[in-house]
Amino acid sequence: MFEMYFGQDSGQQGGDLPSRSDIDASAQWNLSDIFQSDNDWETEFTSITELLPDVQKFKGTLGSSADRLYSWFQLSDDLNVRIGKLGNYAARKYDEDTSLDKYQGMLDRVMSLYARIGAETSWVRPELLSIDKPAYDGFLASHQGLQQYAHSIDDLLRMKQYTLTDSEERILALSRESTAAPGNIFGMFNDADIRFGSIEDADGKQVEVTKGRFLHFQESRNRRVREDSFKALYTEYHKWRNSVASMLAHNVKSEIFYARSRGYESTLAAALHSDNIPTKVYDTVIKGINDEIRPMQEYISLRKNMLQVESLKPWDMYVPLIEGDDRTFEFTEAKDMVLDSLAPLGEEYLTAARKAFTDGWIDIYENRGKASGAYSAWTYGAHPYILLNYTGTLKEVFTLAHELGHAMHSYFTWKNQPPTYGGYTIFCAEVASTCNEILLLDYLLKTSTDEEFKKELLLHSIDTIRGTVYNQVLFSEFEQRIHSDSEKGIPLTADYFSAAMSELYGKYYGSDFEMDDLYAMNWSRIPHFYRSFYVYQYATGFAAASTLANSILANESGAVDRYLRYLKSGNSDYSVNLLRSAGVDMETAKPVEDVTSLLSQLIGQFKGMVV
Repeated sequence: MFEMYFGQDSGQQGGDLPSRSDIDASAQWNLSDIFQSDNDWETEFTSITELLPDVQKFKGTLGSSADRLYSWFQLSDDLNVRIGKLGNYAARKYDEDTSLDKYQGMLDRVMSLYARIGAETSWVRPELLSIDKPAYDGFLASHQGLQQYAHSIDDLLRMKQYTLTDSEERILALSRESTAAPGNIFGMFNDADIRFGSIEDADGKQVEVTKGRFLHFQESRNRRVREDSFKALYTEYHKWRNSVASMLAHNVKSEIFYARSRGYESTLAAALHSDNIPTKVYDTVIKGINDEIRPMQEYISLRKNMLQVESLKPWDMYVPLIEGDDRTFEFTEAKDMVLDSLAPLGEEYLTAARKAFTDGWIDIYENRGKASGAYSAWTYGAHPYILLNYTGTLKEVFTLAHELGHAMHSYFTWKNQPPTYGGYTIFCAEVASTCNEILLLDYLLKTSTDEEFKKELLLHSIDTIRGTVYNQVLFSEFEQRIHSDSEKGIPLTADYFSAAMSELYGKYYGSDFEMDDLYAMNWSRIPHFYRSFYVYQYATGFAAASTLANSILANESGAVDRYLRYLKSGNSDYSVNLLRSAGVDMETAKPVEDVTSLLSQLIGQFKGMVV
């Protein structure tokens, strides 16, 4: 449990920015809640290193008694919490001003310490797995303190079936560096090597195309700028298509190797097993979106008609459909809007949420050297922290609601769970943040009397669902197909990848969208494909949040209590079980039906205002 981090990238910083010292202290987070000073951090770092010899005293004794096993779990929890706080402090200090080498050095030292602890405890998992279930049952029955670890033990024993002999595990461990090569090579290529040249912007100036600027170009009202920037970027990926195809194909083969080595029936089953997610959940979300393609295709047709183009091209997907009024919101306004929108969650939630604004949780404004984007970060033993680079846009108001949702999930988990359950899975993480966004949208639509503002709200939310749900399910279906075909021995080539991607965009976006040969190369620039079967969780999180928000807004009996219990549950049960207890069954079609119904409603409202 090193650090939980949930964030959004807002691209490159720029402009004449204030220094950190120019930012009012009330707009900065308060890291003294973790350590009072750098010296206190150093003292704790030394203390932890001196504790490490105690770890080896447990080797070979974990199964000797319930007391011994309990003592180990307690020591492990203590180490995790303490090193987590070291990392949290160093990372937050570094993000305040990334030009300061001191905090990068502190963070590097934490990572080295974490690696050292990992190496010195490498014997623990095999030893725990060597204890049989009857022995664990006896320990749990005889030791009251050990009972809090019952779920952790069950989670461990699930893996026993797929754990190999010591010598076989050693071989797999030694192979990791080599099999990680495709992803590492792609990362270097995608982040450091590839260049996209320059285009002429709307003012006639030559401007370099970068990944950080690409979305800005795609939002231009000048269609020539959008097309030129699109072709500049995708032509470069197309030039390297065979090399990138080899990277992705070999990454898939590596995952097949590990899945088969451990005895999983497929790479999908292997990937989902770590969080005990049934493959039915994955299949259900893909089928659910395929059954409800119509709202997305309706939006594509609406976009085509409003842009008055003969055919909707890939470079027409991000240009705003309406003229925004460029309004901005002071941070106090954003705070009030967000807190007011969260009123349906009740006073317990609101009382805790207000702490974020009064107790030094949030670092609000941009300063020179500050990390870009927005995130919520947390480790057990201290309240969460939220990094913003707030400039007042509507998008950033929603970002505040989103990150506050993550922070509240972390806060309630910390206050209600022991360290061993003091985290939560990615599968669960996006639910709390997205639920906040849905509540904010509902509040603003109900309270605003400005028709243009309502249009902007509706478009923001429609495009969020398109990107977070439909596009991610499209990518998930692509991943499922390429892994399944490779498992059958079908060669994965650049032409194969492009044909699959082209077919899926045609199915999801419909006949009013003109697929471009270059856009079929979209598979070549998605880093998440090297972390397979990950992106579906964005869609499931949004779908689950839709169901829960509907229940909350409808004042269903017990809905708020169930939701708060979910936020307080941490990792105390498996993700699917936690969500089911909250009121949403991810093995059924209903969550997807709820989010597609929401999209239909939003499109209907928007069309009613513009058509």
